[in-house]
Amino acid sequence: MAFIKSYSFVNYSDSSYGINEEKQFLSDNETLENNFFTAVYRKQNFNYPKFFKMDSASKAGFLCAELLEKDFPDERENFGVIMMNNFSSSETDKNFEKTICDIENYYPSPSIFVYTLPNIVTGEVCIRHGFRGESSFYVFEKFSPEEFVNLVNDSLEFQDYVLAGWSEMNKNEDLKAVMFFLGKDSGLENFNEETVEKIYKQC
Repeated sequence: MAFIKSYSFVNYSDSSYGINEEKQFLSDNETLENNFFTAVYRKQNFNYPKFFKMDSASKAGFLCAELLEKDFPDERENFGVIMMNNFSSSETDKNFEKTICDIENYYPSPSIFVYTLPNIVTGEVCIRHGFRGESSFYVFEKFSPEEFVNLVNDSLEFQDYVLAGWSEMNKNEDLKAVMFFLGKDSGLENFNEETVEKIYKQC
């Protein structure tokens, strides 16, 4: 049986983020001074300069993992990462297209191009936290607690811990992400479809 040891979330639409049931909101001044993800980063006093080069999807995944870091074990050899979303890398694809669509002003950007792969976020998280287990990324039309739980349980059969996250972007390009730190020993709650769906909806 798998257990949720802790979870985190960031929600662009209502300027909220948090760990477990602790939900915090950014003020209008904080989000006006910075964009949402940068505002969360500065509020938490994180220190990882590469963050500012990331696309929004990677920033969301990075922040969720960073919020959970205090719960991670020292041994990370057998620690896997699974991420899923409903938009692949579409936001970055559009930004990269802008750099190549004008023949008169053609300037393909390598720094943007690298994020046109949706699984870059798993690499960013693994590098930052030293995870050396298996990582994978899936793109689904919508969030499915059943699919989420099945994939994570399969991964936990041969790994000690898994960090699993889902992010989604709506039509207004507001991004919401939730991430679970999971293990086989005791935790906050059992890891099952009902619990995952409850947490997903309240974040």
